[in-house]
Amino acid sequence: MTSSFSRARWATIALAAALSVGSIAAPHASAAPTDPADRFWKSQPAPAVPQQPGYQITGYNIGKGNYRGAIDAQTGSLWLTNVSPFDGASESSILKVDPNTMEVRKRIRITKRIKNTGHGTIAGQYEVNVPKTGNTVWTTAAAANEVSVWDKNSGKLLKTFPVKKPHGVVFAEQMGVAIVSGTKPGGLKFYDMNTLTPIGSAVMPGKGTQMGANIALTDVSATGATVTLPSYYSSLTQFRITRSGGGAVKSTVRWNATLSTQGHGFIVADTRTNRVYVNDLYQGIVTVHDLRTGRHIRDVFTGPGTTSLMLFQGKVYAANYFGGFISVIDQNTFGVSRLVTTGLLPNQLLYWKKNTFLVIDKSSMILDGGYRGNRGTDHIWKVRRLG
Repeated sequence: MTSSFSRARWATIALAAALSVGSIAAPHASAAPTDPADRFWKSQPAPAVPQQPGYQITGYNIGKGNYRGAIDAQTGSLWLTNVSPFDGASESSILKVDPNTMEVRKRIRITKRIKNTGHGTIAGQYEVNVPKTGNTVWTTAAAANEVSVWDKNSGKLLKTFPVKKPHGVVFAEQMGVAIVSGTKPGGLKFYDMNTLTPIGSAVMPGKGTQMGANIALTDVSATGATVTLPSYYSSLTQFRITRSGGGAVKSTVRWNATLSTQGHGFIVADTRTNRVYVNDLYQGIVTVHDLRTGRHIRDVFTGPGTTSLMLFQGKVYAANYFGGFISVIDQNTFGVSRLVTTGLLPNQLLYWKKNTFLVIDKSSMILDGGYRGNRGTDHIWKVRRLG
């Protein structure tokens, strides 16, 4: 995924340079950070964007080479991956962050080296997710072709699985199954969450290269779950997976739909409206499909650079990586009802509380050294819906 962004980085810089900043709500005061890098980040002026009607937006300096975040439902902590520089990574960390103060509480430094394949010399950790049970954190390293499982208390590496260009990771916890997407072949890999052993796989149908991206998980029970998976290239597939007696995972394809040539990394599914939404990075749209059949319903224009999607208070929020804004899609009219500006290069929208979500950005790519440098600080924004 990261190499696809590099092709458009000059367009990104040109568009983002046009953005303006203003005053924001001040972050809460807190104790001095204990992490050395965090002390440097916090020593700089807090980031600022114009406040939007109906929202309170608060910015924080945190991270260098931010990529993804995940909330730990047990502790409330935010786990955040850093990869730097973006084009040819030489350093990577997994951070445990207090989302209330945005202070770093733990850092897992990645030390594994890889051959320079165009993605750098370190086994950069990109995607991250945390189960609601147990004591693990799961990350994916696309350039290293592996998935890692960490002890979230000690930071110890517990297990590494080989997966070609792994991307998303989710958990069907009632089944005891971790699900990882990847490529060659494009599809899914399944792992027992207790024994940390492989227990099956599923392959996306279709010709040509298929690269499994982020995953939407619905209808989960102790015996089965529905998994909807876009390929970065050209297709959208829904699987039904089942497991009995703690054995292997079995899968069947419920439906397969065609998407445009490339640029599909994010997906959200809403069982209340029976819809699934997929981004199209380069065409600048969000495609809407029937969750049960895959039937194409509508395209919603959100602008070239559309990336992360999130369900929040019944609406679909879509980040625009190139333009630096967020579109809010009304599920009844499919219209864009509001644009929320949070600053440069929003890379992920992350639900935090019923009235607040987080925006994880890559602003250092523009402000501090460019695509090959990003020497300085990225940001996380708290966006609180008022009223």
